[in-house]
This record gives sequence, C-alpha cells and structure tokens, in this order.
Amino acid sequence: MFCVECGREEELIDSLCRECFSKKHVKASLPEHVDITLCAHCSAIETEDGWQDVGSVREAAQIAVEQALVLSKDAKMSDIAIQLTEKDERNLEAGVKVMLSVRGAAFERDLRTMLRIKRGSCKECSKQQGNYYEAILQVRGSGASLEKRLEREVEQRVRDRVQSMRRGSREVFLSRVERVKGGLDFYFSTASAARNVAREFQESMCAEYKESSSLWGRRDGREIYRMTFLVRFPGFGKGDVVRQGSDLYLVRGMSKGVIHGIDVSSGEDRPIKLRDLEGCSLVVPSVEIQRAVVLTESEKEMQILDPETMKPLDVRKPSGFRRKGDQIRFVRTNLGAFVLSDSW
Repeated sequence: MFCVECGREEELIDSLCRECFSKKHVKASLPEHVDITLCAHCSAIETEDGWQDVGSVREAAQIAVEQALVLSKDAKMSDIAIQLTEKDERNLEAGVKVMLSVRGAAFERDLRTMLRIKRGSCKECSKQQGNYYEAILQVRGSGASLEKRLEREVEQRVRDRVQSMRRGSREVFLSRVERVKGGLDFYFSTASAARNVAREFQESMCAEYKESSSLWGRRDGREIYRMTFLVRFPGFGKGDVVRQGSDLYLVRGMSKGVIHGIDVSSGEDRPIKLRDLEGCSLVVPSVEIQRAVVLTESEKEMQILDPETMKPLDVRKPSGFRRKGDQIRFVRTNLGAFVLSDSW
C-alpha cells in the first residue's frame, strides 16, 4: 500500500507511512524553562496536585518534566529518561528522551529544557515551623515519673509510628516533644494521628486511656478544638514479674484492659483486668531475670546452681514446666525462689 503523502510503499498508519505519520501526528514539546519549587525544610516539590514528598532533585526533575510535557492528542508516554547537567546551583539543563505510543506504534523524541530551582515552604513545614498542633498525647507512668528505659522505648515508638503515617499523609508530623514531670508530651499536627497512637498503646501495653477537648478558636465560622489524649502505663510490661497480693505472675502479654499473666508458682494462666490492678506492683523487671544452670531434675522438683551464692538450690517445678537447655530462667523474691518455664 502507498502513503497518501509521499507515495512510499510500506505498512501504513492511517494511510500514511511511518515517517509522514510521525511528522504529522506525533508531537512532543517542552517549554524553554521549567520551574521547580522545592520546600526548603523537607524533601517536597510543589506540583499541580499540591506538595509531594520526593527523595532527590532527580525525582523532582522527573515529576516537573512530566507535568510540563505537551503531547499530541493520541500520543501516550510509555517511558522517559532524563539526563541532567548542572549549570549552577539553581539551574539544570535537562536532556529528555521520551518514548511515545500512538495507534499501537512506538516513537521516540529527544527534547531539551532548562530546569530552574526555586525554594519555598510547604504548608506542613510552615505549620511545623510555627509549632502548629491539634492534639497533645500525654504519656505517663504509674508513679511520679516514667522509667527511663520505658521513656526511650515510648519516644522511639511514637516517632516511628508518625513517620509511617506520614508516608500516607504529609499532614502528620510532631511539632515537638517535651519531657515533663511524670512523663512525655507529644504535640501532634492532627488529632486523628494522636488518637491512633494513644489507642495503640492502650491495646498493646494495657495503658489507661482518656481523652478530653478544649476550645482553641474559630475558623471559617466553626469552633476549633484541641484534643488531649492521656495514656498511663501500669508500671510494668511484657516479660516482667509482678505481684498481686500474695501471688507472683509473669506477664506474658498485655491487651486492652487485660494483663495476661502466668502464676509462677502453679503455672496457671491468669487474666488480670485493668480495674483489678490496684495493689499490683513490679517485682522483677524482665532485664533482671537471671539464668541458672540445672543440676538435677525430677518430676516435680529440680536442683539449680544459685547464680548469686553458687550453691545448689532446690526449687519446685510449676505445672506444665518445660526447658530447652541446661539453663533456666530464675527469679528470687521475698516470697521465695521460682523457675520460669521456657514455654511461657
């Protein structure tokens, strides 16, 4: 078949040879200059759809070039490659190779533009610089202060969780973290983020949970409230040994309103509800649980080498006791000495 434009005989696209069709219908262009506005405080670029996080200037350039690219009506970009040459700290020359698909045929275009980098401040960073917050998450311990190890763990968990939520919404950030009498205060940009973290502590660490609100001001005729979320930890966590009355329990887990414990004397499971925790206190934190060498073992008892006195010590085995090696976990309390099953 012959091209209606040049008469060339080959496979045609809409009655035109590939070359004539390309000249007439495959168009791609870039403006002489493309401006890129980057946030001066974070890795964000201002796009047609608002501010967007990017990992590098190259990624920002890719986004800006793709948004500035003008294609003919039926053309679809299948791939793009950008070669950047730095002219100075604010100007980059971009060589752009664009792969296009039109009517099932592939075409390539080589384009050039100058990228001009500008600095701005995204909405979220402007808020952050101004210490904007909608909610306070107050984290407290059971006593006058929050134990240092727990304090470090809580702060890291909150920061990691905020970073994770920020990947889904740039509106989420911490304005500041304050160490106050009794614990930590986290200032959240959104109330929903603070509530999510507070409830996660409630679920995973059996924390007491309360929330309250106060009128902050008015915006667009609406009353704006700031939220306060309080989580109070019971003073112990998973792996600790606690005392309630005359009984000792190894904390196996914690969930909303319930401590899942094992009676270290009998080996029986014992759920302790949050409302029943009065009088429940930490006896041996998990980091202070010792290990002892097993010397002999019978059906109901075993003899271990006391790690403090280095003398043989007879202890009773709780129900369902199992061990995996020559050593076993061991705790000494004013209620006696106990071995902890490896199955707990």
